[in-house]
Amino acid sequence: MSLNNKFRKVDLHIHTPVSTCYSDKSTTPDRIVDAALAIGLEAIAVTDHNTGEGIDTVSRAGAEKGLVVFPGVELSTKEGHFVSIFDTNISLGYLRTLLDGVGITQEAAGDGHALATADIESIFRIFHEAGGIIIAAHIDRWPSGFIETKQSRRVKEIIHASDCLDALEITIPQNKGLWNEGLVHGYPRKSACIQASDAHSITEIGRRPVYIEMEQIGITGLRSAFKYYRNKIVFPQDKSTDNSK
Repeated sequence: MSLNNKFRKVDLHIHTPVSTCYSDKSTTPDRIVDAALAIGLEAIAVTDHNTGEGIDTVSRAGAEKGLVVFPGVELSTKEGHFVSIFDTNISLGYLRTLLDGVGITQEAAGDGHALATADIESIFRIFHEAGGIIIAAHIDRWPSGFIETKQSRRVKEIIHASDCLDALEITIPQNKGLWNEGLVHGYPRKSACIQASDAHSITEIGRRPVYIEMEQIGITGLRSAFKYYRNKIVFPQDKSTDNSK
């Protein structure tokens, strides 16, 4: 598959040293941005565990060097982990208010093991109404991907069917077509899929990139891609090597 120059190479799940499980606490925002640019990424999302504290410094470094940085957060819930991504103009204070609203305390900032106290439907609604794109994180990874948790099959089916859930982050790329076409047993909703690095070190950034067609890189472009995913979201193995970035 040959791609036009509107397809952007992105990684929508990246951590910083603000996450307690990050491997090298001395890593600077500049090094994160440089690592992303070095492998041809045009945009990343900073999605630390239960906090937005790492966003601003990486965003400033990205603005100086030509990398779009989406603000985001990886929410830990008893139903699994979920990434929410926002427009670049969201404030840290507003994101903190949203986290407070789902029961994630300041003490839980950066800790992926601390769970939100709100139910998953309320979490989805609050972040969706605030303009967030919601992606189920590493769905096929035990124990924090929602289909690999200890929750009942019914709970998992409700999560997958939610109108607030914009996309699935998968770690088995061969299954993209099955999820896209609603062919996974028990999960009939046709779903957009991405892959992402879930980077906890600079060496992991971009290890599972995705190409997304966007005229202009921004939240509107992401929303359109997740809606029209069949033509707008491409995994590296789907594209021709002669047009790689």
